[in-house]
Amino acid sequence: MGARILSLVGDCYGARGGIARYNQDLFDALADGSTEILILPRHGDASGQVLPPGVRQNPPIFGRLRFSLAALVAAWRFRPIDTVFCGHVFMAPLGFLIARAFGAHYWVQAHGTDIWKDRRGLVRRVIGYADMVSTVSRETRRILLAWVDLPPERVRVLPDTVQDVFTPGPPSPALRDRLNLGKGPILLTVGRLASNERYKGHEPVFSVLAGLREKFPDLVHVVAGDGDDRVRLEAIAGELAPGAVHFLGFVPDADLPDLYRLADLYVMPSTEEGFGIVYLEAAACGLRVVGGKGGGTADAIPDERVGVIVDPADRPALAAAIEQQLERGRADPAAVEPYRQTHFAAAARSLYARLAAQPRRMTSGL
Repeated sequence: MGARILSLVGDCYGARGGIARYNQDLFDALADGSTEILILPRHGDASGQVLPPGVRQNPPIFGRLRFSLAALVAAWRFRPIDTVFCGHVFMAPLGFLIARAFGAHYWVQAHGTDIWKDRRGLVRRVIGYADMVSTVSRETRRILLAWVDLPPERVRVLPDTVQDVFTPGPPSPALRDRLNLGKGPILLTVGRLASNERYKGHEPVFSVLAGLREKFPDLVHVVAGDGDDRVRLEAIAGELAPGAVHFLGFVPDADLPDLYRLADLYVMPSTEEGFGIVYLEAAACGLRVVGGKGGGTADAIPDERVGVIVDPADRPALAAAIEQQLERGRADPAAVEPYRQTHFAAAARSLYARLAAQPRRMTSGL
């Protein structure tokens, strides 16, 4: 019988966002036909989707108590369990309990702000018992090791992957006309417009647009994404750069490659990205990027072939970076080849093989 993995996640199949995408890529990689993976999500409905062989996802349960009770019942029915995977650190206490109860390996995933901001003592203690912790960036790993008492060899970096649909291609004149963007140049930002994610740097970009338009009169900033902070951001954009910002709302994943190819520069000076998959997506389509100092951005923007990293609080530096990157033309897609799905899948399988080779915990008798 192959391995059996019980996965506690916030988001996965049927959900949107970077963490949901990461979990999907991870389970796609681990699904080899002999491995059984049962996913217990708090968000996302996978009904009607074709999942990889051996992968099942239960209906979502949002309430914490209801989710915990349902997870214990599901674990009992799914036994024997080889590994309990926690896709978010707030599930670490529940994952630890189930792993100990059923004698399973205990694997925790850390993304970024989850580990930087959740400093509850219980979470710290139970992460310390993990057989393995995987992080999406070196910065998240560094912060985790400074906070949790873990041997460094038990904390591994497994960065985001970029899907194969993101490749260079000609821009679509029809899309440019439909969006009424003019001659450009076109700056692009993709991401949630959430009040708890203001670190993504929309406002610093708005603040330098008027100055940039003195050199590039037809420059526009296209903002793709939606959320509870959109109305506020629209008002700020209207004050700082009237007519320069186009809010598109939510853009389906299938339409993103054409949107990246249409733009001249990707700009998101975020200071708290766990990694920043959008930087890779943009660069994979040949689009240079401007990111922000802080978080795991340095892993997603590895060198000047992709773009630059600036401090968004330094407005002259941000404006200069945008101007310089526009003048440099297209990015080199070869720089993101190490992040393609074939490499991610191989790294994920290697990590799991390393975990599976460790001795299993003693059961508690259940």
